[in-house]
Amino acid sequence: MAYFYFDFNDDKKQQHENLIRSLIVQLSTQSEKYSDSLQALYSRSKDGKHQPSYDGLVGSLKSMLQLHPKTYIILDALDECADREELLKLLQEISIGKVQVLATSRKERDIEDALDSLFPQKVCIQSSQVGDDIQLFIRETLHNDPKLKKWPASVKDEISKKLMDGACGM
Repeated sequence: MAYFYFDFNDDKKQQHENLIRSLIVQLSTQSEKYSDSLQALYSRSKDGKHQPSYDGLVGSLKSMLQLHPKTYIILDALDECADREELLKLLQEISIGKVQVLATSRKERDIEDALDSLFPQKVCIQSSQVGDDIQLFIRETLHNDPKLKKWPASVKDEISKKLMDGACGM
């Protein structure tokens, strides 16, 4: 199992190449089966004197994924990836029989289109029930937080409205 969280607050966690590197590192610590793939990548990088090429990284990751009977990959916030088109191409490349992927994202047309055929099972959490839960959380926080509960009701109402308008089910 390996995971990666894309994060708009961290430039390094917005690049799909860093996803590849992270998956390789995580998987390599879980089994000695991956040592040949890592050794080949190291050799192609002039014994570590150069950064591995993108194709070398992808090749090593694909090789590692084929070695294990089943690999689970968890990816959070695909929509926060800065080079999303390349990410979606990568997911199509690595989504082979033995790989199970759980990916989260806001509803974005390009992501849905690219992943529909790869991952037919979807769960949409952007619903009125989730909105109700978010509203309840906001109300409870504004009511119970020692600093916030001192604020006037009009300010709390404005905070609640702004947060709900921007929540989009998240």
